[in-house]
Amino acid sequence: MPTFHYRARNQTGVMKNGQLEAPDRRQAAQRLNAKGLHPLSLKIVTEENQSAMAPSQRIKTLLKALNPQKNKPADRKDILQKSSAKKEKVGLIFLQRLLELHSSGLPAGDSVKILNQRLSQPELKTLAQSLWRDLSEGSTLASALARQPDYFNSSSTHVIEAGEATGNLVPILSKVIDYLEEKQAIRQKMIASMLYPAFICTVAIGVVILFLTVLLPQIQDMLERLGSEMTWSARLLINGADLLVHYGPFVLTILVLASLALRQWRQTDTGRKRTDDWLLRLPLLGKITLYGNLFQMGNLVGTLLQSGINTTETLRLTERTINNRALRENFHTARQQVNEGLSIAHAFRRNSIMPDLALDVLAVGENTGNLAQSMSEVTKGFRQELTQRLERLTTLISTGALIAAFLLVALIAIGIVTSVFQVSQSLSI
Repeated sequence: MPTFHYRARNQTGVMKNGQLEAPDRRQAAQRLNAKGLHPLSLKIVTEENQSAMAPSQRIKTLLKALNPQKNKPADRKDILQKSSAKKEKVGLIFLQRLLELHSSGLPAGDSVKILNQRLSQPELKTLAQSLWRDLSEGSTLASALARQPDYFNSSSTHVIEAGEATGNLVPILSKVIDYLEEKQAIRQKMIASMLYPAFICTVAIGVVILFLTVLLPQIQDMLERLGSEMTWSARLLINGADLLVHYGPFVLTILVLASLALRQWRQTDTGRKRTDDWLLRLPLLGKITLYGNLFQMGNLVGTLLQSGINTTETLRLTERTINNRALRENFHTARQQVNEGLSIAHAFRRNSIMPDLALDVLAVGENTGNLAQSMSEVTKGFRQELTQRLERLTTLISTGALIAAFLLVALIAIGIVTSVFQVSQSLSI
């Protein structure tokens, strides 16, 4: 049975070092928690010669998995590469089918093989073929998924990687699927809430174009023949259209060039950090960005802790998945402080990573040895806050779009009515 050297902190914050025997890392962490110790690191001291699926070898695989320099696939792109929403949905469907087979007792490799044979949807079948080919060549499931970055983001593959290494893949897959389903639900809710305002704005723009190109020239020509002047509303529409025709292309060109320059600058380390910091400071979008990152981060930390991975490796793995560069640097500083012996709640508070109420919950979880459960509860709060702020944003955008469309249509209606009155008065004279 492997022997683990541990470095842990008790409920009073005192650091403890020692050794204990356990079948695997997860059970070692559970035994420390039962003693009231919060493990910061667990390292194998000795291990016995066991079978290929021995816990000690799974631990070795985990340590190798958590080293990005040794286990990074040759054709893998940057870990922060984003996948499209459509392909990510296809990846979610594949993981759901995989979980159904694997949770019934079938090994992950055999599950992928069956999916390769049974799936009929072309894109899903192509994905299954690629994954089965990689698995047949000796790759792990996580490595095979990482070679499909358009379908599986880096956060998901890292968590599955840890689940494979600890032999705890089923609950990990379930957690990943729950997170992706929530992400899809939030995206679909936003799209659905924006459909009606988008339709109204499209109709309003179509009415404006119709009025300016068809009705207004005829009314203007009729008034000129009768010797009458255009109404103020009609002149306002004509002058606005002239401004768009003359200056619109220049403004559009400037905006395109500015966006390209900003995008180019954002590709640099300084630009990425600066723009990410600006994004966090925006009145409404900043909080949405913050809670989106906190929701992903908290979900990952809770999942890894529940799977038996110690705090040090959990924080190290989580840091690699944070998209916002400014928030990632703060998290990196907090992680170093935790490695030096500071509690997670205290380190996060020092670096302003989470709200105070969430940090109070984490502090209680650390003191009671139930950090994973506390992190899960905190993550639920992040999800609720993110949903509320997204609803507020969509409501604000939809209301603004409806008001703008109403004003345009009202201006056109006034222009038509006043122009008709002007024509009728000219005819009566």
